[in-house]
Amino acid sequence: MPARRPPRPLAKDRQYNADFIRRFTQQEVARRIAKRPESLTAEQRAALRKQLEDTQFLTPDYADKTKINIAGMLRKWKRYCEFAKLEGTWRDVIQNANRAMAMDFLEYLCQTCRIKSWGSSWEYFRQYKQLYASVTGRYIDRNDSREVQKWHDAVLVDRYGLQAPSTRGKDVANADTLLVLQTFNIKYDTGIFSWERHRIQLSGCYLGLAFTGARPAEFVDGERKSGNDGCLEELFPRHATGSAPNDEDKAPDKHSRLLEEMILQESSSRGRPKALCYEDILLMIVRHPETGKDGLAMSIKLAHHKGADNKPKPTIFFFTPTRRLIFCFISVIVSLAVHDRAFAASKFTSVREVFQAKNRGPVKCTPLRWKKKWLKRPSISEDESDGSITSKYQPLPYQKLLDDMARQSLDAGEENPIEPKAWRRGAANAANGNASDAVRDQMMRHDPKWATFNSAYINEKVGFHLQNAFLDEPTEDSLLGMHSHIGLMRDPRASKDMVPDEVWEMMPPDSEFAALEAERAQLKGGQYRIKGTDNEDRIRELTRLIATKEAQRKNAVRRAYREDYFHNRPTWDIEADGQEEEEYVEPAIDLHIPERAELAEILCNQPDNLSSTELLELRIQAAELMVALCGKRETVKRNRIPRRARADVTVKEESPVPDPFPLLMDRKQCPRCIGDETLSHEERTFKYCRPAVMYDHFDRKHAQQLGGVKQMLCSHPKCRGEALEFKHLNHFKNHVERVHGVKLRA
Repeated sequence: MPARRPPRPLAKDRQYNADFIRRFTQQEVARRIAKRPESLTAEQRAALRKQLEDTQFLTPDYADKTKINIAGMLRKWKRYCEFAKLEGTWRDVIQNANRAMAMDFLEYLCQTCRIKSWGSSWEYFRQYKQLYASVTGRYIDRNDSREVQKWHDAVLVDRYGLQAPSTRGKDVANADTLLVLQTFNIKYDTGIFSWERHRIQLSGCYLGLAFTGARPAEFVDGERKSGNDGCLEELFPRHATGSAPNDEDKAPDKHSRLLEEMILQESSSRGRPKALCYEDILLMIVRHPETGKDGLAMSIKLAHHKGADNKPKPTIFFFTPTRRLIFCFISVIVSLAVHDRAFAASKFTSVREVFQAKNRGPVKCTPLRWKKKWLKRPSISEDESDGSITSKYQPLPYQKLLDDMARQSLDAGEENPIEPKAWRRGAANAANGNASDAVRDQMMRHDPKWATFNSAYINEKVGFHLQNAFLDEPTEDSLLGMHSHIGLMRDPRASKDMVPDEVWEMMPPDSEFAALEAERAQLKGGQYRIKGTDNEDRIRELTRLIATKEAQRKNAVRRAYREDYFHNRPTWDIEADGQEEEEYVEPAIDLHIPERAELAEILCNQPDNLSSTELLELRIQAAELMVALCGKRETVKRNRIPRRARADVTVKEESPVPDPFPLLMDRKQCPRCIGDETLSHEERTFKYCRPAVMYDHFDRKHAQQLGGVKQMLCSHPKCRGEALEFKHLNHFKNHVERVHGVKLRA
């Protein structure tokens, strides 16, 4: 075998070598000074053995979510002790609690909490047992637990009408449902996000959940909040490593609290959120083994699945570019990375540079590295309501993803909101049969011995045409595939809020709501005064209750109207047979942001017979529009912008083109919005109906934000090149009035 020829030295080898030596020495020093716990002496070990002998119960190492659940049960236990008027503190009561008190507490939970399933009520009792063990240091007797279960199954289930879990059925999504939601998200959705980047991220979440079968908490932040009442800290106190919980209670012996210090030490932080971060994504240029062409591929590592703290099962999924651009997950990730400037290579400042990159030399794969500061930042981040990008590195909360997915599915005409588990079931059923059971369980992060897929994730709708198979007739596989997935009852005419104005006008007032309104009116009128208290506190409480009940009733009316519509609409259509049918016209693309309109035209009207070169060019164009759309946002006032038809007026070629952003502005225009390039042209040049309305908009949207800025600049296109700086807000207002002719409130 001939000797391997050393690689040809590059011009930047000296700089690369210097950087390597610097990084290596830094890592070497960091390893040497790493803090390790000091080794115990013989006296300390003797004291530790003595303390372990005297300790009868060690609190289990619960996961963070389990601790939050137990803290929530402590809140319910405190309310129960107060409601039942039990003597002593809550800790004394639970120390002396018996089987009868556990039964009574479970009945109290069924009465006061909004429990609909007996699975939820029994889960509450399991959390109560964890609370009991954490406080008392002993477990509930097994015989007592069985008696409580008899009480729960025989009495409470029938008394409160608790249903079996998952009575609504298992919704299973497929590719048709994904196409509907993707099209609606890009093309028809009129919902307003603070930044359009969230729309691209939402599209990526749809694709990621459908293609991996992952839980949403593996892509976004699914960690729950503990609350501000101190229940979590009261049950599970946290202290710095090596410090005692209370220095005043220390015994004279320095070894007497050794065990307590070891148990109460605080665990080290992960240094990153539990969400999909850039270090979990690997973009690479690979050479196809058959065609020999270079192209992009991607792998993502999902490690934050359910139970990952105790039994980690990281799973890596691979992605390649799809023929349908609306389903291309790689294009979404590339556009987000280009917008964030996350690539380590300085030349990757545009989408075209990324998609046209090639392998160099004999290598078959070239990974695209991220900047070091971006590794632990989430790729799917939260938007800021005020348009600021300062905190965009916070991971997107799970609840926001859930709400947006439910709203879009209802506005798209689905009968019920689509939950993330529908995508997980769809991916699992797509892999079932096409892949081996071992691969299917690996993809779902299931333990094969529990047969979790067959018990919880398999489609309850049998997708096999048994009738025609029994009769030896051709099977209707496509028809059965449509019947066995969600979306069959979809009605494009329906939306989330479809209650007519006539229904709201004819709806009788709620009696409880009217009673609260009458009481508040009497208090405001001074007809009577609550003894020993101030009426203002009661008025504020009544105002909050009225607003809450009004919102709850409106949501209940919306849900009931949709349910009634989907139940009665088929009957109405059948009875209307013979009459003139109302023709359904698909709504046209009427989008306010030009980049989004162009992107919707590309993704939703993609030609089928494209060559590889044409498809690559169209893919680059779509990704570039995604990057541009990530930096755009729209406001509520776009609904008030008039849509005027353009008149066919002949303009001479030598006629001057009017300046879109003149230095002297109209006094009804906002001096900050006119320089905001993230807004569309109509919103930047928008004129309010009166100057007072523009003053309110400026004070509400910009004044507070400008008050906390150290370096204040004028964002008007004509003033941007002059780099004018202002010392305070009044200095800026003086400039706006003197130069731009817009007077603001002092």
